[in-house]
Parts: sequence; C-alpha cells; structure tokens
Amino acid sequence: MKKILLFLCLIITLTGCVRYDVDVSFPHANSGTMIQHIKLGEQLTSFSETEGNIWLKNIENQAKDLQGKIKRISKEELVVAIPFNNGQELAEKFNQFFVPSISEKSRKKLAQNDSISLLDLNAKMSIEQNNLLLFERNTLNFKADLTPLGVIANDGTIIISSGDLIDLQIQFDFPWGAKLITNDYPKWEKLPNNQYKIALEAGQINEVQAIFWLPNYVGFGTVSIVLFILLGYYLKYRKLPLISN
Repeated sequence: MKKILLFLCLIITLTGCVRYDVDVSFPHANSGTMIQHIKLGEQLTSFSETEGNIWLKNIENQAKDLQGKIKRISKEELVVAIPFNNGQELAEKFNQFFVPSISEKSRKKLAQNDSISLLDLNAKMSIEQNNLLLFERNTLNFKADLTPLGVIANDGTIIISSGDLIDLQIQFDFPWGAKLITNDYPKWEKLPNNQYKIALEAGQINEVQAIFWLPNYVGFGTVSIVLFILLGYYLKYRKLPLISN
C-alpha cells in the first residue's frame, strides 16, 4: 500500500518527467548509427536531482567506452550517437548501453533515494543474419522487461503504470521496410520513409521481432571487382578465363 501511495504522489507531481528515445538507423549491412535522446523533466530534477545526475553521467561514460559522440544540450538533456558496423555489433552495443551499468559507489547513493530508478530495467537485443552476398536477411529480436515501472496486484493486473512518468520509445529506420511481429505489447506504427516507431509499455514485458533485408555493399564491391577483372581479361585476350576453344 505504501508503494502504491508513493506511485500516486509521483504520477501527480512528476508527469512526463523522463523522455527516453532510441533511434536505430540501419541503411545497409555494413554501417549504422544508434542515437539515444534522454531528457529529464524539471519536475524530476527538482524532486531527485542526485539520481538524474548520476544516471546521465553514467550514460556519458558508457558512450565514451563505445566510441560514441556526446552532445549535452543542457543539464537535463543529453544526445548520444553510437556507431556500429554490422548487426552483431549493434546488438552488443545496444545491450551494453540501453540501461547503463553504474559503479557500486553510485548504486549505494541511489539506494538512499526512494524515487523511481531506471537502473532496474532489463532490455536485450539479438540479431540473426543470413548473408546472401549481395543482400542480407536479418531477424531482429528485442525484449524489454518494464515491469519494475508498474505496481502489480496479487492477481497480476497492473494497478498503476508509470507510463505517465517515463516515455520510452524506439524507432528503427529500415531502407527497404520490415515485417514487425509483436504480442500485446508494445504498440507500433509505420512512419514515412520506412521508419517504425515503437512505444514501449511501462509495467509490461515488451517483445518485438523485425524481419528485414539490407543491401550488402561489400558484396556489391566484390562482384564489381570480379566483373572488372573478367572484362579486362576478355578485352586483352578476347576470351574468358577457364573457357577453352
């Protein structure tokens, strides 16, 4: 009951206190960028400034470890861009970065605070890749357990969801579109230019599977080199290699 009353007070006083957007741009099989935009509302910074500062600072530190670029817009707002070279690297960096780890010293400081912490969230991404030389078929699986952001009754129903407190969204940019498969959560919509916006549901386990194709420019380059060599050989000898008269 005490936890429910705490959530009620927080929802009333801290509406829209955290905005957490993730944008994954995957233009082709060999390059991409993951951009994270985090904004803490003024209500949160005044209510729990210590936790917000620790969280943003740890995001900055992890971005540096992953060769990311950091833009601190204000003391409450941060944008981070993390590059990746393939799907496997995307999954590895996402799993390290979506919910940043913190030092034991910082965790002890947060333990003294009764406010909601994003550090208990659990998110994981995996990608299966099938390389067909010129094209690559990808199956992306994403799961985010956001049950810590809700108060659950004994029968399993959510009494209070902190969705009003935390706005979590992920957007994927697939150049050739994708097939998305979800359960009841989360909800998603297709935007122009083959962008897929997914609104994660607080207090729920969110699962998404995306099947998409990407051009493999390394494969295109390899084929182009082979064709160029064959053309040069033919122009010089007027016949193709491995073909006898």
